[in-house]
Amino acid sequence: MTTTAPAVLPPLPAALARLAEGVELLDPMTAPALRWGIIGAGHIARRFAEEVPAYSSSRVEAIAARDLDRARAFAQEHGAPRAYGGYRELLEDPEVDAVYIATVNPAHREQALLAVEAGKPVLVEKPFALNADEAREVFAAARERGVFAMEAMWTRFLPQFEVIRRIARNGLLGAPVNAHANFSGTMLAEVPRLVEPALGGGALLDIGVYSISAVEDVLGPPESVVAAGRLMAGHPVDASAAVIMRTAAALGTARCNLDGRAACPAEFSFEHGILELPADFFAPGTLRLYEFDGDGPTEESADGVHGARIVEWDATVPGGFQYQVASFARDLAAGRAESAVMPHSATITAMSVLDRARADIGVVYPGEVAR
Repeated sequence: MTTTAPAVLPPLPAALARLAEGVELLDPMTAPALRWGIIGAGHIARRFAEEVPAYSSSRVEAIAARDLDRARAFAQEHGAPRAYGGYRELLEDPEVDAVYIATVNPAHREQALLAVEAGKPVLVEKPFALNADEAREVFAAARERGVFAMEAMWTRFLPQFEVIRRIARNGLLGAPVNAHANFSGTMLAEVPRLVEPALGGGALLDIGVYSISAVEDVLGPPESVVAAGRLMAGHPVDASAAVIMRTAAALGTARCNLDGRAACPAEFSFEHGILELPADFFAPGTLRLYEFDGDGPTEESADGVHGARIVEWDATVPGGFQYQVASFARDLAAGRAESAVMPHSATITAMSVLDRARADIGVVYPGEVAR
């Protein structure tokens, strides 16, 4: 079990602190403690079980998997007191305060509805569901029963995105005019969940959702969406996709692929500057500010950006999952109906964009009707 000491963020440079005036970068260790139950025992569940106890005030109390032996092995590895071979057993556990769902994509809806029925606050791994209709169904049930439900889009809770979001909202760099995010990774053909339609495979749902959510976080819901992509050889799911998201005043592009590597940058352009995440935008890392004077560029900097003052903030910390868990815990303690950082509307917007993109590319999952 991980026992690394809590990470401490460096202070914001003066230029970023001025632009992000009022931003609160709260230490996850100061959030109320929750006892978590995890449904699923795969890779993403393992990250959650390692990072949450190490870098937040919460702990993992129980684990449930279809295979009881696998659940027991996972629980022993991560110091969880109990393991279950059935999901309902975990949901009925009075020592579990909240549930994290980390199973394959098509299972999210059913398991989230079970958690809501049991009255357990639920954090559902991305993508929240297979499509927007499923997401709406879960959120409607959560609202009806007064249960807190949130998508585990951990990227949006990272400190650099807290800063970016504050600057995008307050207008101190002017209005956002362009946003771009790219997530690329090498496909592992032996991993069924990436290639099988019955498991919700494809680049868009696995990693494209990060790019889409990052663009939506800054620009807001798009008025129109158009996409192009390429199917995997031998599999009717997308290997790569490029999505254009247009709002009334800005343009966003979200890219993803499972058949090649890239630096995975994100860039958010405003009237008077640029906020850039130069590598692995979805993880803790560097935030770079290019700020322009007056009416526009006058000279070229060493980085090739005309007339810009360049400031960097290294927000690299161990883990990353701790920020969403801390925010979840604070929302519960405050009695909020949903997250302000990842509200229901943001999840439904991202799922709707994914639906439109899959329709353009021709990816349909079992049980769906082609759009």
